[in-house]
Order: sequence, then structure tokens, then C-alpha cells
Amino acid sequence: MQIFFFLIAFLVTYFPVSACAQAEAPGPGFHPYISVVEEYNDNINLTSTNKKEAFITTVRPGLKYTNMDAAAGIELDYSAGFVYYGKETDNNYVSHNASLTAKYLTRSHFNFYLKEYFIRSDEQREQEYFTTVQENKYVLATREGRAVYWRNVVEPTVEYQFGREDRIGVNYRNNIYRSEGRTYEDSDENYINPYIDFWFDQKNGLRLEYGYTMGEFERSPDMNAHMGKALFTHRVTSQTSIFTGYTFARRMFDPPDVDYDVHEPVVGMTHAFSPTVIASAQVGYFWKEPETGSKTDGVSYRASITNLGARTTYTFSFQGGYNEDYFTSDNLGFNRYHRLTGSLTHFLERRLSIGFTGSVERAEYIDTDREDWIWGVGGNLSYTPLKWLTISLEVSHRENDSNIDINDYKENRGIIRLTATY
Repeated sequence: MQIFFFLIAFLVTYFPVSACAQAEAPGPGFHPYISVVEEYNDNINLTSTNKKEAFITTVRPGLKYTNMDAAAGIELDYSAGFVYYGKETDNNYVSHNASLTAKYLTRSHFNFYLKEYFIRSDEQREQEYFTTVQENKYVLATREGRAVYWRNVVEPTVEYQFGREDRIGVNYRNNIYRSEGRTYEDSDENYINPYIDFWFDQKNGLRLEYGYTMGEFERSPDMNAHMGKALFTHRVTSQTSIFTGYTFARRMFDPPDVDYDVHEPVVGMTHAFSPTVIASAQVGYFWKEPETGSKTDGVSYRASITNLGARTTYTFSFQGGYNEDYFTSDNLGFNRYHRLTGSLTHFLERRLSIGFTGSVERAEYIDTDREDWIWGVGGNLSYTPLKWLTISLEVSHRENDSNIDINDYKENRGIIRLTATY
């Protein structure tokens, strides 16, 4: 706590005035920043009994860089967090967060893209990679106890554009997960994904893609997987499109795991209510056919609405069907699920905003006779007293109610965060 309040005083008193002018128009170039975070957590290990509380101080310097324009450039964001636990000092560690987006569009219509995501953390619930904070989506696997892990995901894409919206390309993903926890499983994923988009005219388009996955696991049987997908889209108007598609997936494992196939036809639509409000909905049916054992089937669905207004932004999604939890700390495998997520941010005035997040998820694990209700709510208040300084308050509650008692937990958090940006 003493470190936290000392740094507050330092930032407010000594941060250079020139940073204020820079913040008015950050533009391209390098932009260093530093955040100081004080957190109270009443269940740092996410256990159902013998809960431990802690004050956690994090000092996080970082650097952003961008030179992105319409044809080429990169966007980079990296920060290192020096994390100090008030009592459980054995948990002290250094975290890392990095993201990279790059593109290069050539005059010969060959386009190159690159995305990279890196995290080193001891957070028990891991956010789905390549999502934003506003999407509020997490993998199902949850670590009990504070165990540091790291994940690095690299996705290069190359494509040739032979029409206004016609293109053929290939995407590759390398996904590495490593954990220092003895009970959690390291994994490596290599995925290759060729695709083609072809529009017969301005209203009718077809996308075809194939995916091949090679999965290596520390203890679980290794996996090879195939995926094929066809999606036809018809534009009814400039604001509304309807689509239908079919996806086939085959998962093959080393013994003793059982291979299985998944089929899923869908129909759906997208509609733009305005330039800032976009909604989509789809419904389908899936069935899993294992080589041995009983068939699993059900309705799949997905709906979302997003608003990117000047004062108010929100995104809400409702989805369900089947999910596959691989390349995570637990590798929970195939499951049926239902998930509702949402977030909203509203600017009360130019420098003051308030936000809310919420999620609830029902997961049924087919092979382990386990069922979980996972839910959480949160709120935050953000204020920018100076153009280079932001102060935010965050509170959250999350909970898991499982038919297996050892997986139950309740957690409450309160966070004060200060961020200075040059």
C-alpha cells in the first residue's frame, strides 16, 4: 500500500507537463505509459473452503507504438507488471502482456497480415485470445491456486485479392501454452486454414474454408483434426444480409481417447440498424457422432448486438450449442453450453465514464458428468482529471456453482487503477 500511494503522489506531482499536450493528439509513434493498481481479493485461490484474502499491488510500465494507415503499418502494445502480494509474498511475480497487429497491402493485390498475442499471468480464468475486454469472454478451464502460466499465439495470413471482395488465402496459427502449476497441462497447437471468398455478383457470395489442426498435449492423447465449412450469403439490402452454412469437424486422438465427428448446419442474418448499431442472429443444429458410445445433439444459436456510439458503447451476445475446450489449463474437451455476456460503457461527461459487465454460462461436460453454472458481474468508474492521467475504480463478483463441490468458488474484488500516458 505504501508503494501505491507514493507512486500516486509521484505521478500527479512530477509527470511532465508536455505529456498533456501530447495526449491531445497522440497520433503515430511511440507512447509510453505506466499504471499503478491496488487490488483487494477475498479468495485469491478460487477455493470453496479455506479462502485466502490479499491486497495485491501491481506497477505496470508499458509502451504503445503505431504507424498504421490504410495500406500498411503495425500496432504494438507491450507492458510488464511487477506484482506484489501483501501477505502471500511467495506469489510475487512479473507479468507480461503484448499484442501486435500488422498489415501490408501490395499494389499487386497480395496482402499480408500478422497478429500476435502474448500473456504471462497467474489469473485463474483466462480470457479468450484475440478478443477485447468488452467482449467479456473466457475459456472454461479455471485454475485453482495461483500458478503462473504463459501463452503465445502467432497468426500470419497471406491472401491474393482478385476482386473487390474476392480473395483466396491461407491462415496459420501457432499456439503455445505453458504452466508452472503441476496439475495443469502444457500444450502446442499448429493450425493451417486455407480459404476462398467468391462473390457471384454484388448480392451473392460464397466462402469455403478448410482447417487442419495438430495438437500436442503434455499428458492427454495428442489430436489431429479436420474442419470443412461452406457459407453462402445473400444481401437483401445494403443493411441486411441472410446466410446459410454447414460445418463438418473430425477429431482424431491417440488411444485411448475416442475419435468423433461433429456436424452443424446453420441459418442466420445480420442487420445494421445504423452506422454504429449492428446486430446478428443465427440458429442451427449440431450432432456429435463418436466412434463408440452415444450420440450427442442439440440446438445451436448465436445472437449479438453492438453499438459504437460517441457517448455510449455496448455489446451483448447470447450463444449456445457445443464448445470444445482444448489447449487450456485443463483441456475439458467437448461440452454443451449456454452463454450470455454483456458490457456497457457510457460517458457521463467528456472526462467521466461508467461501465458495467456481466456474464452467465452453463456448461455440461459430456465425458465427466460435470455441470457448472459460472457467472459474474462488475462495474467501473473512470475519471480523467488531467489529459494524461486516468483514475478508475472497479468492483466485481464472480461465482461457480458446480455439481462437483471442489469446483465451487465465490470471489469478490475491488481495484483502484491509475494510468499515466505520454
